[in-house]
Amino acid sequence: MSHSDSNIGLSRILADNLNDASEWERARTILNDFSVAAFRRVLPDPRFIDQLFDLFKSRRSAGDTFDVAIRTPLSVILASPGFLYLNEPGEETERRKLTDRELAARLSYFLWSAPPDQQLLALAEENKLSESQTLRQQVDRLIADPRADAFVSGFVHQWLDMERLDFFQFDVTLHGDFDESIRSATRQEVYQSFAYLLRDKNDGTLVNLLKSDYVFINGLLANYYGIDGVTGDPFRKVNLPAKSPRGGLLGMAAIHAMGSDGITSSPVERGAWILRHLLHDPPPPAPPNVPQLARLGDHSLSVREKITAHQEEAQCASCHRKIDPIGFGLENFTAAGKWRTEERQFTKDNRGRIRFSRNALPIDVSGRFHNGPAFANYDEFRNLIAQREADFARGFSEHLIEYALGRSFGFTDENLSNEIVTASMKKHYVVSEFIHALVQSKLFQAK
Repeated sequence: MSHSDSNIGLSRILADNLNDASEWERARTILNDFSVAAFRRVLPDPRFIDQLFDLFKSRRSAGDTFDVAIRTPLSVILASPGFLYLNEPGEETERRKLTDRELAARLSYFLWSAPPDQQLLALAEENKLSESQTLRQQVDRLIADPRADAFVSGFVHQWLDMERLDFFQFDVTLHGDFDESIRSATRQEVYQSFAYLLRDKNDGTLVNLLKSDYVFINGLLANYYGIDGVTGDPFRKVNLPAKSPRGGLLGMAAIHAMGSDGITSSPVERGAWILRHLLHDPPPPAPPNVPQLARLGDHSLSVREKITAHQEEAQCASCHRKIDPIGFGLENFTAAGKWRTEERQFTKDNRGRIRFSRNALPIDVSGRFHNGPAFANYDEFRNLIAQREADFARGFSEHLIEYALGRSFGFTDENLSNEIVTASMKKHYVVSEFIHALVQSKLFQAK
């Protein structure tokens, strides 16, 4: 139950109990009804209500008004485990099927990050929610509801490690137009793009996050990208011209900004991110005592030249052979996600001020996947990534399982991931089908 949900529920309960015979009866009824609502229809222990009521009486005896005295026991309800955690009690040593009430809570918190509404609770009380067709209808309803935006932002932030977007302040000399408004807009582009796929059963294939002929932008971001004809604050779907570098995650400024340090692009960070999130092939952790690229900061070298020098270290070469060529495929984008064909080199003086060199060098994005195909430019690179839809779907399913079940993906979840990917593949990897397959699974409906 979010803060707003608890306020709405409490307001209704207070309004329903304005005319009780005495303030004692009114207080006890409010505390009981709010406990039931806060605990998602789990009836509180009568002794718990007695303790809350005693707390209310002590505050009234101390001179507090009714409205002030009732706040203390209400705050106890909101601080209790029954409110803070999903209540799925049981002393079984084996996995058991969730009750319909427990299923309603798990489903609602998965897709709304909020308590189940009256329709879910009513179906649960009739023991109809766990019926396959009813459950599918309810998932569709929850996804279509604006409250599912909480799932979009929560899941996508966790899945794509988007906290990195806030790691750095961008250098104003190099990226003066990447202000907080642009940063926020680039984040929303990612969320809005996923929300569209989640809710559109015809065009909602997951593969559109690898490459698409449209973007979701507003006027501010359109101006930043150099796309004409888009004005206003609302985000909307905008078709792209042929050969546009935008469209899909690889064309989004948020992804490029996360693969930088606020000054220069980082092919290493970008390559590792793509391996981890798009290709389901995460690189191993960096070994200890690895020399930093920063040691070359005073030399007027291109990013590729710096990384090539870095690979001269034996402990660095093995990992970077896999990571760096993929990162170089995005070098046409600046640290702030602007398109470029040349790289302006610079150094910093002893006061930390940036000094640009006179010449800019053409960007070389060519490379070859480790033990895989070569590419000559960004367009070829993106097409090769887009062909890895099966790997992308596998990684997506694993992250979805983690988010829905609230724990790390383990080897015992492999069969569930296989089931989800197989079911969604038959539906052309439509995003909502991943969710349906997960919710219909025995693992989601058990504890």
